[in-house]
Amino acid sequence: MRSTWMALALAGALAGCTAAPTHPALRDAALPALVPVRDFVANRQASGGYRVSPDGRRIAWFGVDGVVPAVWIKSLDVDDAKAVHLRGRALRWSADSSMLAIVADRGGDEDMHLHAVPAEGPSTEAVDLTPFARTSSHIVMPVDGTADFVVSSNLRDKRVFDLYRIDARSGARQLLQTNPGNVAWWGVDRQGRLLARVALDGADSQLQRPQADGTWRDLAQWSRWDRVVLFGLQEDGRRAWALSNRGRDKLALVRFDLDSGAEELVHADPAVDLDSVVLSRRTQQPLVIHSMPGYPARRVLDAGLARRLDALASDGPADVQIASMDDSETVLVAVVTTDRGSRSHLLQGDRPAQLLGENSLSMVAAELASTRPITVTSRDGLALHGYLTLPPGVQARGLPMVLLVHGGPWARDRWGSGATNRALQQFLANRGYAVLQLNYRGSSGYGRAFMEKAIGEFAGRMHDDLVDGVRWAVASGVADPARVAIYGASYGGYAALVGATFTPEVFACAVDVVGMSDLASLLEDAPPYWELGRPWWQRFVGDPAKAEDLARMREKSPLYRAQQARAPILVMHGVNDARVKLDQSDRMVAALRAAGKPVEYLMFQGEGHGNQKWNNNLAMYRRTEDFLAGCLGGRSSGFDYYQLGAWLF
Repeated sequence: MRSTWMALALAGALAGCTAAPTHPALRDAALPALVPVRDFVANRQASGGYRVSPDGRRIAWFGVDGVVPAVWIKSLDVDDAKAVHLRGRALRWSADSSMLAIVADRGGDEDMHLHAVPAEGPSTEAVDLTPFARTSSHIVMPVDGTADFVVSSNLRDKRVFDLYRIDARSGARQLLQTNPGNVAWWGVDRQGRLLARVALDGADSQLQRPQADGTWRDLAQWSRWDRVVLFGLQEDGRRAWALSNRGRDKLALVRFDLDSGAEELVHADPAVDLDSVVLSRRTQQPLVIHSMPGYPARRVLDAGLARRLDALASDGPADVQIASMDDSETVLVAVVTTDRGSRSHLLQGDRPAQLLGENSLSMVAAELASTRPITVTSRDGLALHGYLTLPPGVQARGLPMVLLVHGGPWARDRWGSGATNRALQQFLANRGYAVLQLNYRGSSGYGRAFMEKAIGEFAGRMHDDLVDGVRWAVASGVADPARVAIYGASYGGYAALVGATFTPEVFACAVDVVGMSDLASLLEDAPPYWELGRPWWQRFVGDPAKAEDLARMREKSPLYRAQQARAPILVMHGVNDARVKLDQSDRMVAALRAAGKPVEYLMFQGEGHGNQKWNNNLAMYRRTEDFLAGCLGGRSSGFDYYQLGAWLF
């Protein structure tokens, strides 16, 4: 007992040991209150992912029960909430509203399992419907009028996904279709009927329909490098919707004929790809179309719905998304996301909107910074779009800056929903840093031509774009050229290592999270279910089985340039990462240490390609703020008393 009290007393003392900023631009600045690390990563009041049941009677969401991650289920008009102690990644109701399915990855190794829990009654036991070791299973479609789900799983062959129908009540499983080895998409309607599939054949994608004799007939063809995202199969079995860039540069909404493959253009944004489309279950027609040219844009096709969504938005820009709705489309969950977090609302008939919950950032919004879109011109004349976040309370002149690089690389930084780096971005700004996020060539969202400019440009023009962004920030007076860090995860972690070893004169330090250091071994050690996507990587990066490509991939790999590093490097990695193996960081750190370079290394147990556990995120943020304070001169909160709790988990 005495040792416990001593530990608590020590924690209280250490919790006050914050480090004041040392950078000249920050020393006398009126920065906002220092938000504790725990409020970014372990806020027990935060919630999200709300999903209303198809019958409109219940709602489920992600939250916390005490200190344990949980999925909550509750009737809308009765106080009967129950918690399922499972850290889920996705929620889906059965079509008959009797069961809630939870997709979860317990160890961070992408061993995805489908769990189910009954909606009614006190039971909180989540039964594993796919209890297969070292497999990945995903929900394709709930089946109307039943508790069944159509599920894809690589149980039989780890490289591809077969199709199953699983009864969420009994766990009974039926194999619907075996993947011949090249099917990349299964087209299943709400009745559970398999109506179409897309098979890859060399450089082509083939749309195929099933025949009465069990064979498949080719109906349409497009280039493997086209993007055609089919969804919303119609009840007549002949039509669907698609986001497609076939024959155009940008992804557009089209009506798609499953018999001929013909497309009819419905809506396009000339500046960017369309992001997403919300369909009406009743009419099978589009309700809302989203895109993000800079700030988020939405086109609402129903006047009444437009008024309800507009009323939720603030005076400034906001991303308002329908996250879930019941079959009658009278009970909806709408999520309002800004640069300062997300708030979920329940829209129920004519009743006033009800706040369901908010995420961690929204709860500390008053202390957070604003983010604005920016455009930078690359050295070869390409328009690069991105975002700049400036710490409040300080003049935007000569600031220490973090270049925060998104992963993918076929992804993008965003202002509203889907901004994967939002918490980190605001955390860094709160510590006093300007934060620059740039959608370098190869990023998604800006059309085919922009993405294809990244072919062969890893550690080349893709990195030049990032350096050009830094030069823009310096030339505009925002950034101190001597105090710029590069930080990223996945491809962003690779970019950080490239920055440290290819352009060490630009960056004062680098932070690499789950980044690759050796491009050849990334593909050689890739998980088996990457098999159908391997040609995409080979197109952009190379094929390590070819001697000429292997040589180029080594030239673009930071592992072989460790001796060029100058500044401190922080490397962090989940030990169970299935995509970028821990070996990528192990070897990079060993090479840096052998070359006598300053490097810190932090590994996270029970994590994979990105942390899920609050204690590991707490450790990551704490190490980050201390590391950056040392090389950039921002402030640090010092020991957070939640670290004591983290040691217990």
